[in-house]
Amino acid sequence: MALMPLPPKAPDRFPLLEHNQITIEPIQHFGFSTPVKGPGPKPRMLYGARNPADGERHWRSSYEEIVSLIDRNFTEQEQ
Repeated sequence: MALMPLPPKAPDRFPLLEHNQITIEPIQHFGFSTPVKGPGPKPRMLYGARNPADGERHWRSSYEEIVSLIDRNFTEQEQ
């Protein structure tokens, strides 16, 4: 019988932030599943904001990145 990964741990939610009247949701994410053996996934902070134009939610790995995205009206930076 194969060992199945455990269900994911729910993310920790922190108080909402705001930038230019856009709500920013900070969470600590623990991965999508927890292995039965070995170390679990390393937790990471994510920052989410919803584009008011189309309702799409965007996630970034730092507060500075999500603020920059909001300042650019949710358009991706040209490479």
